[in-house]
Amino acid sequence: MSDSYYGLKIGAVAFGHRWRWQVVLPIGATVTSNQDYSTCEQALNQGKGWINAEGAFSAINSWLTELCSRGEIEQQEYGRLMHSVLQVTRHR
Repeated sequence: MSDSYYGLKIGAVAFGHRWRWQVVLPIGATVTSNQDYSTCEQALNQGKGWINAEGAFSAINSWLTELCSRGEIEQQEYGRLMHSVLQVTRHR
């Protein structure tokens, strides 16, 4: 089972008698979950959550990097804010 989410191909792949999500990145590489789920629907929903978290992390990181490079925030402030973003997005 596969789907498109924000233009990314996302699918559920069988893992024994359970499922994992897998996202195909624009460069052709794939990212597969480490955790497995009871149903393919659960796997797809968790994969969509991963895409959302990665998107939020990337956007905020870019914005804070730009603010820091323009001198609008200090490097230390950037570090504290990114630490918070890492916790909120559960970024690994």
